[in-house]
Amino acid sequence: MLNAMAWALACFGVVAADIALSVVLFSVLDAVSVLTGYPIDNLDIQWFQAAAQTASFLMALLWWRYLWPRSFMARRQGERPLGGGASAAWKRIACVVVIGLALQVLVGYVTDAVLSLLPDAAADYSELIEETGMGDTSYLAVLTTVLGAPFCEELLVRGIIFEFSLRAFNPQCRPLWKRRRRAGAQDGAMVPWAAPSTWGITAAIVLQAAIFGFMHMNWVQGCYAGAAGLIFGWVLVTTGKLRYTILLHFAFNAGSYLMTLLWFVNTPFDVVITVTIAGIILVEAMRSLRHACEMGIATAPLP
Repeated sequence: MLNAMAWALACFGVVAADIALSVVLFSVLDAVSVLTGYPIDNLDIQWFQAAAQTASFLMALLWWRYLWPRSFMARRQGERPLGGGASAAWKRIACVVVIGLALQVLVGYVTDAVLSLLPDAAADYSELIEETGMGDTSYLAVLTTVLGAPFCEELLVRGIIFEFSLRAFNPQCRPLWKRRRRAGAQDGAMVPWAAPSTWGITAAIVLQAAIFGFMHMNWVQGCYAGAAGLIFGWVLVTTGKLRYTILLHFAFNAGSYLMTLLWFVNTPFDVVITVTIAGIILVEAMRSLRHACEMGIATAPLP
């Protein structure tokens, strides 16, 4: 129990480390501003976000590369490699992209519908978007949202936090390596392990999704990011590869800019029909992805 709580707290420790890194970065920028005499307020907020995102990505990349050889996903990939060749890979890619776009449509319209019933919350959220530049369509804003965020957040959440979540709820696969000092045992020898249980994986998916929502620091984004995080976690477990959740995150964020293509959705009836269609497409794409992964595993050569 104590070990489970320790690993659960470690998940929030990752978030704290990311926040601390941003604070240090902005302190350095402020010091540079004082030394050079250049007002830091003259810099666009997007440049701040891009700098913080870059620093966060580098930290997450080093951390994830350190964890990867001993991670649950590394073991899972070794035992369940995806095969099927290029055609199967392209099918999985297509399914992931469709899931991301359909999820954005579903989340976008449901969020708008809820906010329409809460005018005060909608006004506060609109003010937040304006202050933080989230609605900005400049090249830098699009790059940080569509490309930067998927790499940075997936390494942090689905790479590191999800691994710690699995260790919290699946003690049988923690640790994967440890020093054993019995006669005949070598230091660093592999410890036998059992695959995580279904409930343990489900609990880990829920925990990382909740933390993903918490990381957005406002309840509107937190709710829909948490819901999306459940799908992101499912895709990671289904495919066993972080690259697919990065692609999914890319499609999801890019979909927010493509929502203007649905200009003809105006009435509540239009919204209901659109959400229903998006929901059906989402479920079908998830079913197709799972089938494609199962077929790939079945045809892959044994490790």
